Amino acid sequence: MKPERRPESGSPVVEGIAIGRAVIWASDPEPPSVAGTPLEEHRRLTRALRRATHAVEDLVRLLPPAEAELFVPEVAILAELGPLLLARVEGGATAEGAVNDGTSQVSSDLLLDARARLLDGLADDQRSVESLLEGRDGDRVLVTESLTPSVVAMLPARVVGIVAASSGTVPSDGEYNSHAVILARGRGIPLTFVLANVVLEIADNDTVVLDTTATCASVWVAPSESILAEAHGRQDQWNLARGQEEAKVAAPLAHLGLEVHVNVGSVYERLPASADGIGLLRTELLFSAHARAPSEVEQFAALRAIAGPVGAAPVVVRLFDAGGDKPLEWLKAPAGSPRARGVELLFMHPALLETQLRAIARAAAHISVRVLLPLVTCAGDVERVRMLSHGRLEVGAMIETPAAVNRTDEVAAAADFICIGTNDLFAMVARKDRADPARSLDARALRMVEHVIAVAHARARKVSVCGEMAGDPYGARILAGLGVDAISVATARFAKVKLSLQDVSIDDCRRAARQALE
Repeated sequence: MKPERRPESGSPVVEGIAIGRAVIWASDPEPPSVAGTPLEEHRRLTRALRRATHAVEDLVRLLPPAEAELFVPEVAILAELGPLLLARVEGGATAEGAVNDGTSQVSSDLLLDARARLLDGLADDQRSVESLLEGRDGDRVLVTESLTPSVVAMLPARVVGIVAASSGTVPSDGEYNSHAVILARGRGIPLTFVLANVVLEIADNDTVVLDTTATCASVWVAPSESILAEAHGRQDQWNLARGQEEAKVAAPLAHLGLEVHVNVGSVYERLPASADGIGLLRTELLFSAHARAPSEVEQFAALRAIAGPVGAAPVVVRLFDAGGDKPLEWLKAPAGSPRARGVELLFMHPALLETQLRAIARAAAHISVRVLLPLVTCAGDVERVRMLSHGRLEVGAMIETPAAVNRTDEVAAAADFICIGTNDLFAMVARKDRADPARSLDARALRMVEHVIAVAHARARKVSVCGEMAGDPYGARILAGLGVDAISVATARFAKVKLSLQDVSIDDCRRAARQALE
């Protein structure tokens, strides 16, 4: 009997189980065998630029406003590329050569998307989504070497999963937060990144099973009937468990006096119906792929789109938190202060800060919105932002460093609320990397958290925690025992964390906190 083929491994990016036949999205189309004259190549490229621009503009008109907003910068990208690419053609390059050379340093998936559009236009749109799926029935799993936002945006409902190639063994943070990933996550399409050779081994119409529900994704190609039957069973169980989990956490945690909010980093995240609000809106992630700073209108539209599902619940909007391991093209540290981060870096870009505050104040007329300052160092940071917002917004402060912990009293006196960022705080105290989970139970850092809560409460300020510790069921119990008023967790962890807190008493949480402090 022939042994079962082992599944290929990948990185789970969007959770779920997909079963369908493969549809291969090929890489770049073949260029013509004979190059035209410089004039002919110029005309071909001009036509491709025009068609690509019109296609993006059509997409912006067709998509819902929140999704359309993601593609607006691509129009500007094409406008910037046009003269540069045409100059290459005038210098003797072919149209395809100009596009390939001019976009070789791909820095974002929107630039990758623009490149794909231009090459498609030069090939007379032979790779359109419509032509790719024409005559193909049943559920499909898209298999591609290069995943672009436009491909995801135009996928029909019967494309139930995506297998995409990654350039390395593990996808970079940029891949997880790219526009293509945001769109897939918003549509609930299971997605994994795998090594390029895995993608190349999958043939058109192969049956593919994709399971991204574990810490390592599994991809079966041409599985046996038994593997297929097991996959269908797991898919049914996963869908049932997900529905039951969400149904069980509808009630508030009144017995603990604890609110559970969610962290949001895109306009496409599916917000749990029973969330008490958005405790952390990471605005830097909303616009991380932009080549330029977002306008006031763009920011206002994104805030309205994200806040829509939570109704009257509060939305805590953190100001752009850049610098360090989160560089933004349009929010760079000056040469004289290369390590500037958080609110310190924002003060070095006053026009950008004022634009963001205007957008938030504008949104405040429609939603319950609060401002949160990243990496606050002193009360002066809070007072300065309050002055810039003309007192129209509630201003909160993030305590994320031991130095800020020591100044909690003065910061709490100036702020309307306090948020503890445990990721940076615990990493600094334990002198470990932010990604190291062992840092979460460092007793020294927990005593700092306890101190911040006590001092802020003495000032009648509510305290929340939005770090990874809050997203761990045991960590959430410790925080409840320490007396935090709210925790904010990733949307994918919301149900599990809240479910873990339903059957514990406040005394259980206090005992867990005491043990951790020891």
